[in-house]
Amino acid sequence: MRLPKFDYHQPTTIEEAVAALAGSPGARLLAGGTDLLVNMKLRVDLPQTLVGLDRIPGLRGSTQADGRTVMGAKTTLKDIQNDPVLLERYPALVQAARAVGSYRHQTMGTLGGNLCQNTRCRFFNQSQEWRSVRSLCYKAGGEDCHVMNKKGVCYSTYSGDVAPALLVLDARVRLQGPDGGREIPLAEIYSGEGKSPLALGPSEVVTAVVLPENSANGRSCYLKQGLRGSIDFPIVGAAVARFDGGLRVAYTAVDRSPVRAAEVEAELEGRELTGELIDKVAPLCRKAATVTRTTTQPVPYKRELMAALFRKAARTLV
Repeated sequence: MRLPKFDYHQPTTIEEAVAALAGSPGARLLAGGTDLLVNMKLRVDLPQTLVGLDRIPGLRGSTQADGRTVMGAKTTLKDIQNDPVLLERYPALVQAARAVGSYRHQTMGTLGGNLCQNTRCRFFNQSQEWRSVRSLCYKAGGEDCHVMNKKGVCYSTYSGDVAPALLVLDARVRLQGPDGGREIPLAEIYSGEGKSPLALGPSEVVTAVVLPENSANGRSCYLKQGLRGSIDFPIVGAAVARFDGGLRVAYTAVDRSPVRAAEVEAELEGRELTGELIDKVAPLCRKAATVTRTTTQPVPYKRELMAALFRKAARTLV
């Protein structure tokens, strides 16, 4: 399939990129392109303008200062895997980067792009011909969500691997927009709405991800269940981190944004972690998200996977 026609800008500074986004309504950022370009070929995402980030210096690589780790948004997933400091301090992050797609996805895909990827659904991520045999879903410009048969709402699912790992590490995100820069918790960049999954301000650009000093003090891991060993998006992905006082648990591919399992974390807070306690708490994981059938896998199966992956990850850390 061919790409549709579009205008292409290559700014050399973040300020120029922000200005290009502001000057072209509907413009999209292009980093690795492993998600956006595929959607453009399927005609499910048709921006008139793309703003490339390749010529902007300082957006790739990781640094450590004052105990914190700062990773540029253009850092590739393969860069993350090959960084010995990240491997030692944040194993869940490295495991999540290693779980993404295939080798080519990892060498081209970027940290910022993986965090900001579009939500997915079996009724949306199809070719134009496939979608033409029935009315358009709400995300594609129609009225109804075909998953839930509701009007004016979209239940498409966020399926990025890296986000849950960063959520349990209390990551923050640096943004640059027309009014300057700001830093917010990672969870706040997600709207929780499938049609427009990002809650960024107009023309804002993700420039870096920041991990606080205490995020390196625990142990963490990321587990993914997919149809195949590579290439596929997760059926369910789970990240678990163990710190003094309890566990942090986050999921992907189960809701319209990556989610923390707050009820599970509260149940474990301040308690000694044992295999018996983990087995007792695991059923609570099934209720951590609003799971809908946006893929071919049934909802009960995905809920059971949420409990099973938590149990396996938690036992690994204990």
